Amino acid sequence: MQGYGSDRGPWRYRLFPEHEIRAQILKRCTTNVSSDGGSLGASLQPHVSSANEDRYLVMDLSLPNGVWSLSCVLDGHGGHETADYLVAELPSLLIAGLLPTVANLEGVPDVLTRAIYDVDEAIKRAFLDIFPEEVDEIATMSDVTVKARVNDQSSGGLNYRKALRCLRGSTILLALVDPTKKHLWVLNLGDGVAVVLGSRRDASSQWSASILSDNHNGNNPVEADRIRQQHPDEPECIFDDRVLGNLAVTRAVGDHAFKLPRIYTEKIFLNVKPGFRVPAAIESFIPRNLSPPYVSNLASVRYVNLHAQSGCDYFILMCSDGLVDLYTDNPDRAESLASLVQKWVGIVGDVVRDDIQEAMLRLFRHALGAEDIDSVSCMLTVDMPVAYMDDTTIILQVL
Repeated sequence: MQGYGSDRGPWRYRLFPEHEIRAQILKRCTTNVSSDGGSLGASLQPHVSSANEDRYLVMDLSLPNGVWSLSCVLDGHGGHETADYLVAELPSLLIAGLLPTVANLEGVPDVLTRAIYDVDEAIKRAFLDIFPEEVDEIATMSDVTVKARVNDQSSGGLNYRKALRCLRGSTILLALVDPTKKHLWVLNLGDGVAVVLGSRRDASSQWSASILSDNHNGNNPVEADRIRQQHPDEPECIFDDRVLGNLAVTRAVGDHAFKLPRIYTEKIFLNVKPGFRVPAAIESFIPRNLSPPYVSNLASVRYVNLHAQSGCDYFILMCSDGLVDLYTDNPDRAESLASLVQKWVGIVGDVVRDDIQEAMLRLFRHALGAEDIDSVSCMLTVDMPVAYMDDTTIILQVL
């Protein structure tokens, strides 16, 4: 396998026989299956020295009208701390919001968007409680004072953890199904690649795929134009298809260096130690931060009436962008997202009801190289010094 940087390999990897491939993929996955066996989450990062920053939730929410099903893919970037916070805090926010709406489902979209907004605002408020001073006062604070206040690891690290949640970020893909399994809501924030609804009329029909998520990314012209309209006198608010030339996603939880006035990044965020992985990259966009916020925490929500076509079989496939990257990073396998998701639905559709783990393994196997055992083995074991594939997370749910 060809390497990257000044030392370009070749790199060693282990070639597995066909009968071992399934077990080797499963060995490298973290998986969680719901209590009824109808939902499964799995995440893969085979590079042994790279921490997986993806997180996922597959869980039930018990409400007065029955048990709701919640599935989330949380793609952390810059670190895992913001995604971890979402795992810990988001379910309780959703339960509190849904309690008054169980008799009126029209309020569910507002509950979902509000929960995402509230969790992001909580991250910001917790940080600002550490530094309640006005902007002008923060500008005159010494680095010694800032570091002593924020880098409190020796006394428990509470302030440090609050700051890290601002520095890091996470995208969100979320699917919520009511107890009757007639109603589906899909929320997304950021560029988590797809929430796909697979459907077919009967067992003899072909599976069809519907993409239910939006792409909140700088290479989406709609998103780029939205930010330019909000900052009309700032030609560099979007360039190189990135927010301020740095961040690919246009909506996320966290990433408060793109939401707060620049002085917070200059004086505080850059003094968090350890903090940003590449401080120079952060320093480069600070002069462009003129009128924040640039990154939004307003999620998109779609509703699907699963009862509209009686007798249909349905399942949900959710994934982080790592799954698509496994195809697009290889010029010989690159194709449109619409073509890919139709292929994925075909791969998992016929087996997902009978063996949801087997459906997951088949999808990972196809993404890693399909029938090319050499490619699959290489992706699982190549001994490169840096991560050679993005964290990749899949959720499957039978409806």
